Amino acid sequence: MAKLLVYLLESSAVLALFYAAYLLVLRKETFFSLNRFFLLGILVLSLLFPFMRFDLNPTHVAAVERPIEEISKLRITYYEAMAQWEFDGRAANGSSVGARKGQSDFEWTRFWFSAFLTVYAIGTVVCLSRTMWTLRRIWKMRRVYPLTEVDDVKVVVVPNPIAPFSFLNYVFVHGAMVDGPEFKQILVHERTHVRQGHSIDLIFVQVFAAFFWFNPVIWQLIKSLKTAHEYIADRKIINSGYSLVEYQTLLLKQLISNNSSGLVHNFNLSFIKKRITMMKNKKSGWSGKVKVAAAIACTIIGSAIIIQCNSKIDELTLQQSEVSASNEFAQGINLPVLPATGYTFQGDSANVLNFTIVADKLTIDGVSYGLSEIASVIEKGHTTIAGHVVMRVDKDQKMGFVRDVQMELRKAERRKILYLAQTEEGGKVESTILLPPTPESAARNGLMTQPKISELEAAGKYALLKIDLGDNAGTATQQKVYNFVVSQIQKSSTDYVVGAGFDDDDTYSDYLLNLSYVKEGFNQLYQERARELFGKDYFKLESEQFNEVRRGAPMAISISEED
Repeated sequence: MAKLLVYLLESSAVLALFYAAYLLVLRKETFFSLNRFFLLGILVLSLLFPFMRFDLNPTHVAAVERPIEEISKLRITYYEAMAQWEFDGRAANGSSVGARKGQSDFEWTRFWFSAFLTVYAIGTVVCLSRTMWTLRRIWKMRRVYPLTEVDDVKVVVVPNPIAPFSFLNYVFVHGAMVDGPEFKQILVHERTHVRQGHSIDLIFVQVFAAFFWFNPVIWQLIKSLKTAHEYIADRKIINSGYSLVEYQTLLLKQLISNNSSGLVHNFNLSFIKKRITMMKNKKSGWSGKVKVAAAIACTIIGSAIIIQCNSKIDELTLQQSEVSASNEFAQGINLPVLPATGYTFQGDSANVLNFTIVADKLTIDGVSYGLSEIASVIEKGHTTIAGHVVMRVDKDQKMGFVRDVQMELRKAERRKILYLAQTEEGGKVESTILLPPTPESAARNGLMTQPKISELEAAGKYALLKIDLGDNAGTATQQKVYNFVVSQIQKSSTDYVVGAGFDDDDTYSDYLLNLSYVKEGFNQLYQERARELFGKDYFKLESEQFNEVRRGAPMAISISEED
């Protein structure tokens, strides 16, 4: 859904940019056919530009490369912001009781996404329905009223008084006009619309407008396109030798019955005054041609910049992926061995800090730091607190130091953790966790604090399953968690917690392995639900499907670092 929103916004912005060039330069010039194709062209370009990627700067000239790269980085920022909304929802459903109030925030995010999609769909359906209704009404007129052919033009004779209009290969006129002295002029005008395929233009832009109805630019562009069509037909009348005064008088007469609709070309429109003024204007000279050339040049340059930005975005993303891939197992860390899962990290892979812990020593992005320096590194770093911390920890590292590192991260409000491990074959295994906030941070941000397992047990409010993350129970832990959660769901209860504790002397390998089995107990249930509801693998679900599968079965894991 985030990708759809970004696409709609970017296409709308590109259309607005190019339409502004039309308003500033081309609108008042007499190059009517050029204006027509320019308006249609920028519609097509606005649809395609988000997908167009060509390297137009193969020599990588610095003067061109730097501004392009800065623009691309800016665009990557809002791409990541949109993607983060969806990922935050998953994290907020994650592995801690302290995140439960955060889950409410995610529900609001989900609500706004759903509201946007609903409103957008309703607007699109209304616009498409209106277009279909107009087509049906015109086709009904075509079938009901008599058809005649005049000078190779198919004329539908309508008994009711209407303003003449054309649609596709047909001209619709009031029967009283057919034998009138002004009918020839009307016919020449409408025949121009028919032969140049102006109705095809309007059908295309109306369909386009149905999907971009929220953008006011598209509705103004439709008016401009119809105006260009009328200017073309007016010029044809004048070039055919008809009297300018008589033709203008005819236009004024037809004002009494203006019944224009979005898909047809009426012989008269409400901008008669503009049309009469344009008929009197001289054809644009050299100054007009220079303006047109400048507008087209600016459009081409703008197009090239957008295309190059798209190419640069791909390049930057590839570079980030290559850096990430080269760093994951290249630091000589003996990572824990875990079973392979279907999970793949979908968050912001660029906005991360890389923490490496070996033998009670910490490095951040390759530089050694003490525990007390973690907060300052985050404050001065190039990443935001919304990003993740990638944890590469030696499998034999004692959990006491890991706990201390994670406490400093909680104090710095950098709570999204991505643990890295490996399979027996050396493949990557990723596991995310949302650390609970500190009591001070929770009070400051209106979040719930994570109670100790002993407090949960004493309170008796939650059904509690205690798991020792230092005990190598293997798959038995997964089955125990699965059975516990299923039993709570059968009671229609969500007031349950899997309390996972560890000691300072436990190894990181045992901690992460057993935590993975705890999470797999939940994932086993989610996988069953995903297959039942959608016939798909759990980790391949869309965001809405993901939320539906987990509804009523939160992954409530309380990782106590103090019991």
